[in-house]
Amino acid sequence: MLKQVKAGSPDDVGFRLNPVNAYYHLDVEGIRVGTFYSLTGGDIDVTVIEHNVVFPTGEASTLLIPGPVRFSPITLSRGFGNSAELYNWFALAASGNIVQARKNGTITLNGFVNGEYKPLVRWNLTNAWPSKISGFESNQYTGASVAKLSITIVTEMIEREEGDL
Repeated sequence: MLKQVKAGSPDDVGFRLNPVNAYYHLDVEGIRVGTFYSLTGGDIDVTVIEHNVVFPTGEASTLLIPGPVRFSPITLSRGFGNSAELYNWFALAASGNIVQARKNGTITLNGFVNGEYKPLVRWNLTNAWPSKISGFESNQYTGASVAKLSITIVTEMIEREEGDL
């Protein structure tokens, strides 16, 4: 069941987030495993069930009923972190050991506010596991000294948290 969050306008918060000054933390089972600069996916949608009804008058109608909630995969990219920990998590899923691979995690958006980075939004993931991992984006000729990771995670539930994180 999805919980509602308190909504507010950017004016209520007192700042506007500059996407250039933001990054994401990925924590799995309470352990920080990576920091990333790009996040895509995580769409949440409700399946629509069509129910055809014929009334006693003979009139027909189609009722639209909410069905199961689906969560699209989340991709975190342009990151760095504990690549061995991420790879081992991926290896659990790839080997079919899905019971041990399913873990709870958190993605936290950290934004530069009033001179310091602060957690602004948190997405809690339930029974998540990696479906794709990439760690081969590095270029010695451009002066990049850190290999950049990317990971795609599937999850059974996404809950958004705001406020005092």
